[in-house]
Amino acid sequence: MKPSECCMITTTTDTKENADIITEALLLQHLVACVQYINIESSYSWQGKVVSSSELQLQMKTKTSFFNQIKDEIEELHTYDVPEIVMVPLLDANVSYLKWIDEETLEKQGSAVKPLSKVPTGL
Repeated sequence: MKPSECCMITTTTDTKENADIITEALLLQHLVACVQYINIESSYSWQGKVVSSSELQLQMKTKTSFFNQIKDEIEELHTYDVPEIVMVPLLDANVSYLKWIDEETLEKQGSAVKPLSKVPTGL
């Protein structure tokens, strides 16, 4: 798998609950190999005002070919009127990591990822 076939997709949300819903849906459908959460502080213009808020940024590792499916799923599940959904292509990465993304995002016949509540920590 070439690095250009993989990407990182980011979105932000205001609650851990919404982040968990998005993450679990994408992992169960094998659309992403990994989702990382980062606590951030955001400042932005919204409806004529400058707003500051605490958010969770989700970074998802996946294949570029899945972007539209992931975008649609996030838009469906997201609590924001205008969610950030940005794809950043990978310029390069180690071969074993690219292979792992490829294997984890393959269409899996008859298998499902365990729900997040049952996933061991440290994965």
